[in-house]
Amino acid sequence: MLEVLIGVGLGLLLASNVALWLKLNRCYWDLHKIISESTDGIEFEPNVDGIKDEIFDALGDFMGDLKVPSAQDHFIGGLSQIMQMWAMKKFSPMVEQMQNQLEPSNYVEPNFPSDNLP
Repeated sequence: MLEVLIGVGLGLLLASNVALWLKLNRCYWDLHKIISESTDGIEFEPNVDGIKDEIFDALGDFMGDLKVPSAQDHFIGGLSQIMQMWAMKKFSPMVEQMQNQLEPSNYVEPNFPSDNLP
């Protein structure tokens, strides 16, 4: 029974793929025919100066919003580093305990055939 269901499923899959291929092939030939029959080409010249101006405007807006770091910014940055060092010292025993619990004790290093090449 399972073999019949698998066969029917594969048959339907194959039939749908063939139908899709035929439809795409037909669309390809229709599009190719339309393009070959058209006499006027579509000419498009991008406005490079306009694109360039937009990029410059975007960069100018971004750079205009930047400011030089103040003494307060530097103080807060230094304070955050001190707090991170304190937290690392305080929580390091717990981190080591978690790592020891998560590491498998009987871990076997895999031996790949490419490692044994001369």
